[in-house]
Amino acid sequence: MQRIRTGLLALVVGIIALGTTVSAAQYDLKEITPEVQQAIEGRRSRYDDLNTLKSQGKLGENNQGLVEAINGDTESKRIAQAENANRLVIYQAIVQQNQLGNEGLALVKEAFASVLRDKATPGQSIQTPEGKWKQK
Repeated sequence: MQRIRTGLLALVVGIIALGTTVSAAQYDLKEITPEVQQAIEGRRSRYDDLNTLKSQGKLGENNQGLVEAINGDTESKRIAQAENANRLVIYQAIVQQNQLGNEGLALVKEAFASVLRDKATPGQSIQTPEGKWKQK
């Protein structure tokens, strides 16, 4: 588990920074497929809106490596749905390309959730591994 998390952390930093270059790690994106490239570009295009909504307390990072609408606002839900769809494309590619098997998606989501919680800025909403929401 620690090897997966360590390898993914390097990958996560590259993807969160919205770069297309991925660090060579234990588990990484071996190929940037057209679907993954589209997901990265989608994330890049909504990056500012996502951060604004997080800062306003309308979105938070949940314990599954996904963003969640906190207040039920239609725009927040739309942004969250698009962001999560892109994240899942990337997560699934990591699982498939690294042959992580049936438990792979859960491990990838857990690793991403940990990094995203750590990268959240003070005042943003995060969900603990136990499922409780709090402000960082």
